[in-house]
Amino acid sequence: MTSKGRQGIGPGMTAFESHLELRGSLIFATASRVGAGRTEEVTALDLPVIKTVDGRPYIPGSSFKGAWRAFTERILRTVQEQPEVQERNLACYSASKGQGRGPDEPPDLCLHAGEVQTLKIELRGDLNKLDRRLREQSCWTCRVFGAPWLASKVLVRDLSIVEETFLQTAVRDGVAIGRDTGTVSGGRKYQFEALPARTAFAVRIAVENASPEELGLAWLGLRAMERGLIALGGARSRGLGRCQFTPLWAECRFIAATDLLPHLFGEAGMADGEGWQRRTAGWVEAFKQAIGATEAGREAEHE
Repeated sequence: MTSKGRQGIGPGMTAFESHLELRGSLIFATASRVGAGRTEEVTALDLPVIKTVDGRPYIPGSSFKGAWRAFTERILRTVQEQPEVQERNLACYSASKGQGRGPDEPPDLCLHAGEVQTLKIELRGDLNKLDRRLREQSCWTCRVFGAPWLASKVLVRDLSIVEETFLQTAVRDGVAIGRDTGTVSGGRKYQFEALPARTAFAVRIAVENASPEELGLAWLGLRAMERGLIALGGARSRGLGRCQFTPLWAECRFIAATDLLPHLFGEAGMADGEGWQRRTAGWVEAFKQAIGATEAGREAEHE
């Protein structure tokens, strides 16, 4: 049951270990809509985009993080099934967390609610041990992105719109189609609001106390966002939401425990874009080694 991932779990949150601050921009190649839900106002659109109190569109940090996590979980569920990979607990299925384990289930599954409660009762006098046991028995993804029993190490601020890229929203028509019949459902026509292509948003991400291996896991999803592989928002099947994340390396920071004092006293240097590329590649390689995927990677390189 013990694997490389279990032996090398990342640090907890009781003391400072590392801090990664990323800044960048999210630019949409197509129109996009992050909705505010259906409105009941008579004069309003059926499906408006979400806006601040002063009327500026924005993207909730939870929407960005959710798309990032969902993509990461999807690829890791595939990775952990590969015979060359040693770690089998990279990502769990959230739908099964509230259920007990069956006799035929593999041992390396994420915790469910009953197990968490049992651990809290068993270790209520030793919080440090409880913290470690929760992290040991949680999947890699939950350790990084959080779970009901674990604080997330990834924090994403709401994405504010870059004013010079925003002109006005567009109104589009839609028709509700019944999935069973494939025809118009009750003649239901609706209107939804969308932002035009080339609209940009400012991205602010913090990753607290993550090990190099955990940073490598997180970077798999961010790298996909850099390549424009993750769509964001609603109506993605209609082609909306195609976007690309571009880091602003000059404004990014990484502080390890050994760099804390120089950073506090303003003596820490900053890495350039090339330095960041080497650093992020090192994180991905650390994750690759931790899950035992190095041999699989070497075989692919020789093909």
